[in-house]
Amino acid sequence: MKNLGKVRIIGLCAMLCAGMIMVAGCSKPGTTGGGADKGYDLYIFNSKGENAAQFEAMAKAFQAETGVRVKVFSIGSGAEQIGPLTTEMNSKNMPVIYSIQGIKELNMWLDGGYVTDLSTVDHPAFAKLVADITPSFRMTLGGSESYGIPYNIEGYGYIADRLMIADIFGQENTDAVILSIKTATYAEWEALVKALDAWIKSPSAATVTLSGKPYTLAAAKTGRAENLTGVFTFAGALRWTYGDHFINVAMNAVLSSPEATLMATADQIRQLKGPFIAYAKALDLKSTYMAGKNGPAHRGQDLVSPANYGYDQVVQLFAEGKGIFLKQGNWAYNNIANVNQEMAERLTFLPIKMPFTQGDITVPGLTVEKMARSIPVFVPNYYAVNALSSAAEKKAAYDFLVWMNTSPSGQHFIVDEMAFIPYNADPATTTVPNSLGNSIIDYMNAGDMLNGSWLGCPPPWAQDTVGQLIMEQYLTKLVWTEADYTDIADYAVEQLIKLKQ
Repeated sequence: MKNLGKVRIIGLCAMLCAGMIMVAGCSKPGTTGGGADKGYDLYIFNSKGENAAQFEAMAKAFQAETGVRVKVFSIGSGAEQIGPLTTEMNSKNMPVIYSIQGIKELNMWLDGGYVTDLSTVDHPAFAKLVADITPSFRMTLGGSESYGIPYNIEGYGYIADRLMIADIFGQENTDAVILSIKTATYAEWEALVKALDAWIKSPSAATVTLSGKPYTLAAAKTGRAENLTGVFTFAGALRWTYGDHFINVAMNAVLSSPEATLMATADQIRQLKGPFIAYAKALDLKSTYMAGKNGPAHRGQDLVSPANYGYDQVVQLFAEGKGIFLKQGNWAYNNIANVNQEMAERLTFLPIKMPFTQGDITVPGLTVEKMARSIPVFVPNYYAVNALSSAAEKKAAYDFLVWMNTSPSGQHFIVDEMAFIPYNADPATTTVPNSLGNSIIDYMNAGDMLNGSWLGCPPPWAQDTVGQLIMEQYLTKLVWTEADYTDIADYAVEQLIKLKQ
């Protein structure tokens, strides 16, 4: 990715600067070694632009309770974090708390000496917070170290509005249709997508089969369905939506966790060819039947334009009822609510289905049926503490992270304002005040979960390699062929092997 070389180049300089600060003595928060007040005591880099306003409010609440002044920098909604974070790490005043997107980014920051091993911190309340992290949620390289505090638990899939489903299939069939879509085969899903596309263009009481059960479409478009222009709202300008999250579903067929991906051999990666062909076919289906502002959308240069198919634009289309399904995660809840609060309370997740065969799957015990009914649920990001910060700044960081994850005030912002599922929540007893969070908890309780396996890939692979290829060569192409599916899969495999060497 861009600017990564810069991180390593400044590592020695940053460590020298840290040494100079130590020689000058411990400064109080908010001051440099010379004593100048920076205007804040703790600088936090927030990689979730979707909750920028809520995070700022949380920082102000922490300041009101503790007197510690907090500066927050948030990236834009849906934006990539590496470039902005690298810039901030190269600045005079680096963030003390910053985001690491799992183990795929960990080594990059470890190389520069920026990451504190939190298991060694002498701060009783913080030490307990670290010790209580569920082992499967720890960010580690296989040892006893722990390099971050989980942001939250996230999940994603196709988001659907229950009222939209009711207007298409009838109110009395809503629950049954949603349950049948969850367990439907890929062939049934593909037939449903094509039937819905035909129905949007010319409504009729056609019949579709889901999980072996027949359902009849409404004879006419009414209510929410009147605004439909396509089946999917698709963010063609955002490589992470198809380069990270979409391809991650396919990776789960062979690699069951980020750690498995990190340790994968070339032979294991070659086993991903079949799943990646399935990925390409599913992406072709999704990017063929798209909703536009005024009518059906089509692949082409317009689709990869941030001005037309960026994050905010497709959320707007979905919230306005232009499309039936939006592939996003629970982080999109507040963005949808900002456009249509009533709709936000009716949302549910449906699985991202791909045409896998059992021969594509090498993970023990995993089946085609299990993959078809599951959604990815994982820890997406971690709060790391900058090892090059002063002792006083680190102390403020530890205090903030404890406050955020354990105090009533902090949990209010995490659960109520940001619509997050706390990483330390028990799914058997936890509910959250938003529809998407509770939908994820339902999948957790059922055990129908995939992992965030792509998080173990080298950082450039998902977005800057596979995502870039899809954006430049395929989303601008009207028709994909069987040869295209194979070419996409071969490229993804070859590049992953290359980047891991």
